[in-house]
Amino acid sequence: MLNLTKKTLLIIAPHPDDEIIGCGGLISKIKSLGGKVYVLYLTVGTTSDFSKRGVSTEFERVEEIKKVSSFLKLDGWRIAFPGDLYHLQLDRLGQKQIIHEIERGEKISLELLKPDIVAFPCLGDYNQDHSAAARATFSACRPASEADKFVPDLILSYEAPMGFWSLETNSNPNFFVKLTARELGDKIKAVSLYKSQMRGTGYPRSREVLESLAAVRGSIIGTEFAEGFYCHKIKV
Repeated sequence: MLNLTKKTLLIIAPHPDDEIIGCGGLISKIKSLGGKVYVLYLTVGTTSDFSKRGVSTEFERVEEIKKVSSFLKLDGWRIAFPGDLYHLQLDRLGQKQIIHEIERGEKISLELLKPDIVAFPCLGDYNQDHSAAARATFSACRPASEADKFVPDLILSYEAPMGFWSLETNSNPNFFVKLTARELGDKIKAVSLYKSQMRGTGYPRSREVLESLAAVRGSIIGTEFAEGFYCHKIKV
């Protein structure tokens, strides 16, 4: 069994709430084991959608980040491309710019933090920002000499229910993190703090779906709850 005690986790999140939907239980576990967790949000802006609310503002979403960070005691977070210019339009950016932020960006990046674990979205997600984040992070974690470039020992893609709607062949999870009821509870509480993004029954982004997915993933490894990931590399 992989020991997660005192590990440092860096999560690449295209938008606020992605880090919790994909890794909320892992965040809780890492923190409870004396580790550190950092989140690099690639973009945050004002969003118009088909919900009854109709719109969520950039200010509102940043305030939600602050609440989630305080609740989970994140060790740091940063927004790489704030504002509406690239929000839901990361595909307008050259991949090199996104890779640079992940590799060498200010305060929170691979080179500065040297995390044990990096987690990023699955490539098959229909959302263009998620796909851009996946491609850029995977490139940033490319093989290199230890003397020249830092590469984490554990490289994971996290899943999200929204990503099951995909034209691509999604890789089935092959790496599972066992969650206690408390850790799942922390995940649900944290995602609920993203009030502008949560939806009710029948939507992929809902409490019921996240709890059900945790139960399904747990059943694969013979436990009550779990989060599923796709492991690209593990170095032990």
